[in-house]
Amino acid sequence: MRISFRYLLLVLGMVLLAAACHKKDKDKIYMEGNLDPQVPAYKVCGTAVICKTGGITVPSSGVKYYWTDSFHTSDTTWREAGQVFYFVVPDSLAKYSIFETAVADGYYNDIYVAYVTGIMPWLGGSIKDLPEPIDSVQDARDEQFYHIVELGNLVWFAENLNYYGSGSGYEGADDIGFITGRLYNWKEATGGESGTGLGGGPQGACPSGWTVPTNEDWEDLAKALSGEDHPFQSKWSGVGNYVMNEATFNGDRFWPFSINTSFDTSSGWNALSGGMSQHDHHNFEGLLNYAYFWSSSEKDSDNAYYRYLYYDLPDFPFGYTGKDGVGFSVRCVKKK
Repeated sequence: MRISFRYLLLVLGMVLLAAACHKKDKDKIYMEGNLDPQVPAYKVCGTAVICKTGGITVPSSGVKYYWTDSFHTSDTTWREAGQVFYFVVPDSLAKYSIFETAVADGYYNDIYVAYVTGIMPWLGGSIKDLPEPIDSVQDARDEQFYHIVELGNLVWFAENLNYYGSGSGYEGADDIGFITGRLYNWKEATGGESGTGLGGGPQGACPSGWTVPTNEDWEDLAKALSGEDHPFQSKWSGVGNYVMNEATFNGDRFWPFSINTSFDTSSGWNALSGGMSQHDHHNFEGLLNYAYFWSSSEKDSDNAYYRYLYYDLPDFPFGYTGKDGVGFSVRCVKKK
């Protein structure tokens, strides 16, 4: 097969160009520092997210940043460190990507990818197929409304507390608190006060007139749900079926399908799988799989009780853990 001289020149040119580019790339070094625009993992659709530009420490000058995303026209306006980037989450229940790119002469580009999920925090928006209780109460501190339901000798919140005075939203995102409530460690939930007896819990993070449930309050709930007495320190066989439900969050089931569980939603208690936090609200897990709820009753000076739900378990077991390290949901309660 005859190869033309022109073809050989073309191939030689491509090899030389690749070698030159490789040498040029070899002359570059990597930046140091961490890009972290602190994009919330969840944000109400139609609202703005504010991202802080910066994070590169080496080189200490000459770094420029630009932003792109998966849902708007790319914004390649150059920004200096400390400047901000604004974007509005579209009116669609979806997960979006946001890219921050740092560029400097003599350095490889550094790229950070963040994700934000658009939510609509009302029944029929992000939450569907959830029975809506009839009655509600307003928290005078922040004017939020909570559905309530009467069960046994008590009135319960039918959704998790979302008071911003303490605690954290899942993955640090405040907006998801409108759906799953906030996560509180025991001291944040109770104000550090233990409770005993029916309706004898501390107010803690709850609104005025409401308290964090005691072990006795939880026992009263179990009897109201199942018609049987259940000591707090037992697994409450089958009781989880009375509080879990078929509700969805952005199209995904709060409680994944399991052959081991069945749902009777007539109680209206409406447990949602809000997950938990660890290490002072720095790590999060269990969303759409687990739900954890504090009791205000102490086990001892270092530990407090809680109850939890798991999608693959029909029961509503108890546990105990340290008062500071983990964050669980709070249901407020009061006597009728």
